[in-house]
Amino acid sequence: MNKPMVLVIHGIGTHKPGETKKAIADGLNQAAKNFGLSDFDVNDKVEFFQFNYSDFLDEIRLKDAKKAGELVDHLSLLKGRGLGEKAASELVEFFSEADEDKFFNTHWLDVIYYGLMFWGENIRVDLAKKINDLMIEREQGNRKLHIVAHSLGTAVLHDTLAKLFRKDTDITSKVPHLDVDRFKIDSIWTVANVSRLVNLLNDIADPNESIVSCDSDGCTSEFYNIKNEFDPFTWFKEYKRPINQSGRHITVKTVREIDTHDLKEYMEAPIVAEAFLSNVLNISVTDEQYAQGTTKHASTSINYSYKQLKATFDNLHQQNEPMDKFKAILAIVEAADSFQEKITDMMDQA
Repeated sequence: MNKPMVLVIHGIGTHKPGETKKAIADGLNQAAKNFGLSDFDVNDKVEFFQFNYSDFLDEIRLKDAKKAGELVDHLSLLKGRGLGEKAASELVEFFSEADEDKFFNTHWLDVIYYGLMFWGENIRVDLAKKINDLMIEREQGNRKLHIVAHSLGTAVLHDTLAKLFRKDTDITSKVPHLDVDRFKIDSIWTVANVSRLVNLLNDIADPNESIVSCDSDGCTSEFYNIKNEFDPFTWFKEYKRPINQSGRHITVKTVREIDTHDLKEYMEAPIVAEAFLSNVLNISVTDEQYAQGTTKHASTSINYSYKQLKATFDNLHQQNEPMDKFKAILAIVEAADSFQEKITDMMDQA
């Protein structure tokens, strides 16, 4: 049988060629090693493909930066490039008071570029072409196609699929569309899903109601939604749509790095890796192997119990969720900064 295809889509920030594939492969390979699976390399089991839109956003950001060196001037400039006066003013006010060394400040422009401006459509068209080509290969080569998207990539994937899948369409058309009654992606894995947050900005399709699901009328056979309870990116506009058939919500409850949003860390978590090995590669992990892997993974986590961690961050996690689209974005930035400060102190004391 031909190797399954795995398309990976990165999140915010600059990503070098192959970087996202490597993060996923390294995480899964380390988890397999922890499980005691000898001579395992996921690169031998699947064929990875990567969709990279960071080059496109970096080029735009660089062009704007030549005209406006400071971040606040940069945002003001975008008023003439599709960003509304009110939006620019609110963002400028926030970032003008922010510490430039804070965790995610510079790359939050990716969310603005994608979610509020016309460049988002360019990215979606490019991804639609990529998925369409892979679906043709899937049909002709009797292969399976799985998609793993991280962070902002979950919104890019969701919005693209919501536009790509239709009824009664031709797979060979110059304008890529896929007939949802004839074609389905084999599985979708959304890691640190921010599709509902970004939907506040572009209003393309409500992720709670869209075709991107494993329901009978959905575009995928299986759907796995993964979050870390201590990842601030997942705290606002959380994706909670019921997964009633094939797939499930998966929650990671460990902290090993300051950046709990890290893709490799997500994929290395035993609960995530076991699900991927089982459902994509048909590799069974025994209860004993899983317990061994969990113990090894926990041994490198910070020396605080889940109960202690939950108590520490509940005040950040449980604050009222802003309904305004700009305030929702800024709330995540502030929560991420506050989380970083607290978790850094905890790790220093551990």
